[in-house]
Amino acid sequence: MMKASFVLVLVVILSVYLLVNVYVFIRGWQALEIGLRYRWIYAVVMPLLAVSFIGAQFLKRAVDSPVVDFFWLLGSLWLAALLYVLLSVALVDLVRLTLRGFGEKPAILYAHYGITKFVLFCVITGVTGVLLATGYYNATRPVVNTVDIEIDKPAAGRNPLTVVMAGDMHLGCINGRRALQRWVNAINAQQPDVVLLPGDVFDDNPAVVARKKLGDMLAEIKAPLGVYFAPGNHESYGNLPQAVDYLHTHRVQVLPDTVVLVDDRFYVAGRLDRSSEQHGVKRKPLRELTADLDREKPVFLLDHQPAKLEEAVDAGIDLQVSGHTHRGQLWPFSLLTKRVYELDWGYLRKGNTHFYVTQGVGTWGPPVRLGTRSEIVRLNVRFTQPTKRD
Repeated sequence: MMKASFVLVLVVILSVYLLVNVYVFIRGWQALEIGLRYRWIYAVVMPLLAVSFIGAQFLKRAVDSPVVDFFWLLGSLWLAALLYVLLSVALVDLVRLTLRGFGEKPAILYAHYGITKFVLFCVITGVTGVLLATGYYNATRPVVNTVDIEIDKPAAGRNPLTVVMAGDMHLGCINGRRALQRWVNAINAQQPDVVLLPGDVFDDNPAVVARKKLGDMLAEIKAPLGVYFAPGNHESYGNLPQAVDYLHTHRVQVLPDTVVLVDDRFYVAGRLDRSSEQHGVKRKPLRELTADLDREKPVFLLDHQPAKLEEAVDAGIDLQVSGHTHRGQLWPFSLLTKRVYELDWGYLRKGNTHFYVTQGVGTWGPPVRLGTRSEIVRLNVRFTQPTKRD
């Protein structure tokens, strides 16, 4: 039943993608009425871009090749461009149909209609290019956002504790050595005590990460109390056991429904992602995962998807870090994530539990962000209770 529903959803998504591309292609073809010499270029380039995204999306999970990397990048950039071209073309058609409905044909638009369409084609193409360039800058130059948190518990030895979080790296075909080296440098510049990676370190196929030797760079993260990771949905899409083994060999401690006591001072717990249940692996209830912990010690939780925040409050979690949402990554999807999640980005306190949801340091698909910004998060955690002495 689950497999059949997945196939149905996939068919619907592919059909919508096809129809959008056909609509945009037809309107672009019509706009080149006076630029006939450009039509053959358009007729080759646009279908190639559209097919690149679909083909690479299927191939990159099974095939490890630089050729697939190239076409995934090409197709991903087209996906971002298609969004804004679609919005622009739809707006133009809405204005055109509104004018027609009122029986209006302004001479400034219709006197030389062929030229008007060609100019609009050039304007939409140029604006889309500027948006992609701006979005690329937002995606590849992460900011460091800092939040001060107070936890009413003792923690001997380190007060305050510098916690650095980097979520949703999506290492693979697009986010490779250059991006990861920049992120590692930024993380180390914060001089963290502990580093938390709340899911989606891999985009999907771990073989791509291994080919690019990205684990060597992850091992360069300097955090005296360790680097901790909990799986995200993209690890489930790829090969979770292979991803876990790879991270273990590169000094990252993986916490799939696991809790560790760090330096006898605080706990770090990690949950399997909610998507694991779609692959036949049931994750533990949070209360069960944390049942035997010493509640006088602080408890930090990595849970990739920020759903049902009240579970962490009820379980007595002091700090939960999550990712997954990307804050929509591309406007107007940020409006959607804001409605879907109680917290789609930033800091929130509920009861005695502190939450931070990162919009991610990496991106899925196009290395483009509009209305959002790639981020690394520094949490300055201060413990307000004095340490008990024997």
